Amino acid sequence: MDMKKYGKFVYLGAALVLVLMAVRYFGKETFQPEFLDQTNVERTQTKAKSSYEQSTNAVRPDGRFEAPPIQGMKSPFRVNMWDSYIP
Repeated sequence: MDMKKYGKFVYLGAALVLVLMAVRYFGKETFQPEFLDQTNVERTQTKAKSSYEQSTNAVRPDGRFEAPPIQGMKSPFRVNMWDSYIP
């Protein structure tokens, strides 16, 4: 076997391995914990003392909008503070 014949393939393979190693090393994005949303953790910490306190993100109606009367029969179920109706 003549090594001169296969020498350029050896160099090409070594160069390819070096490029792949450089891409894996420099292309890796590290984890940045400061970008995480911590609002739920803060809310959990504030509510840790009282396990019975509840909060919701539901909008409370304050009379600023007019809604037509609801058609249908009132059901015994509720969603947050609103009654549910069966059409």
